[in-house]
Amino acid sequence: MKMPTWIRAWIYSVASLCLASGVLWLILHNFVTHEGEFGPEPHPLEHIMLVSHGCISLLLVWLLGLIFIVHIKRGWQKRQNRTTGLIISLMSLILMLSGLGLYYLGSEQLRMNTATLHWGFGLLAG
Repeated sequence: MKMPTWIRAWIYSVASLCLASGVLWLILHNFVTHEGEFGPEPHPLEHIMLVSHGCISLLLVWLLGLIFIVHIKRGWQKRQNRTTGLIISLMSLILMLSGLGLYYLGSEQLRMNTATLHWGFGLLAG
């Protein structure tokens, strides 16, 4: 049971873009500032990377849904690669839920913990 090459290429490409935009945002957010009129300010690309990361992640979630319909369902029924599939699915679910949490959680401490969880799992998944 092999996933079609075009779907695999799309998943690898979009996942790589998602990882790259997230890592670049993380670097810009934590290590790069520039001197503004009133002191240090975030780098201008920081916001662009965050928006890009969010948009790319929506495409990645769609692609994961696409493979869930056929590839994952068929693999589960044939009892093939269940451990790997569960690990990838669980990590994807954690990244999706923590990404949502970064938008909707109100508590600053909870949001900081969620952010650490999100970028930690994101780097681990990469």
